[in-house]
Amino acid sequence: MPLQIWVGIGGTLVALAFVANGIRHIRRGEGHLANAGRLHIAMATLFIPVLWLIVIFQVMSA
Repeated sequence: MPLQIWVGIGGTLVALAFVANGIRHIRRGEGHLANAGRLHIAMATLFIPVLWLIVIFQVMSA
């Protein structure tokens, strides 16, 4: 597999860790921590599709 695929897999795992951390923050309570958790989830859901679009573009152009 090309290096770009491994970078995509690694980036996805990091993003999923952010989602898990965000869920953990939301369950802890309300306020600043819950808002931070929601932001973690939002950023990861935006990051993953963009990451894979870039990976696919890089693999196709190589």
